[in-house]
Amino acid sequence: MPARPRSALSLLAPGLGVLLSLGTACNRGPVRVDAPVLAPHAGLRPGDELDIRVFDEDRFNGTYAVAEDGTIDFPMVGGVPVTGLTKDEVARQIEAKLADGYLNHPHVVVQIKERGNREVSILGQVNEAGSLGWRDGLTLVQAVSLAGGLTPFAAPARVKLTRRTGRGEETVTFEISLTAIVDGRAEDLVLRPGDIVFVPETRI
Repeated sequence: MPARPRSALSLLAPGLGVLLSLGTACNRGPVRVDAPVLAPHAGLRPGDELDIRVFDEDRFNGTYAVAEDGTIDFPMVGGVPVTGLTKDEVARQIEAKLADGYLNHPHVVVQIKERGNREVSILGQVNEAGSLGWRDGLTLVQAVSLAGGLTPFAAPARVKLTRRTGRGEETVTFEISLTAIVDGRAEDLVLRPGDIVFVPETRI
């Protein structure tokens, strides 16, 4: 039986960057893609749940979920943007909004009750399929590299990405060409918490 063809795309992760080589599929030679700086402690994201208390104002106390648009719906003040903020920054923001015509000198305490899904799953024709810890700025190319790179049987031009739409459990799946990203014909994709990446097997 003849040997199966190797994938045109291989990914390695030397040093701080990601070196991507297209082999015979591209005459441009190796392409160097530097990894973006990742925040050591990512702020709040959609899916996180907060316990919020307002001193001497029990009517405001409760659990608030960060919606897909990055806000929490807080009584009297409406939507409060919290994406990327720390719990203390959220508390100060709510205090400012409540002090603007609602309460005198409000004191707000915010605690993170539960974190939403903070992982990215990468499955199929990669050397180390499974879940990766999500970090702010994580891209598709980096995720594939962290999963050990592609197997010889991968089809990099037909990578599937499944993502939640924000409407209940609804998801959407679309196709991405990893080859086009490496070739400079498409931008690398920044992943979101809960994304599922599937690398299919090449067609013989």
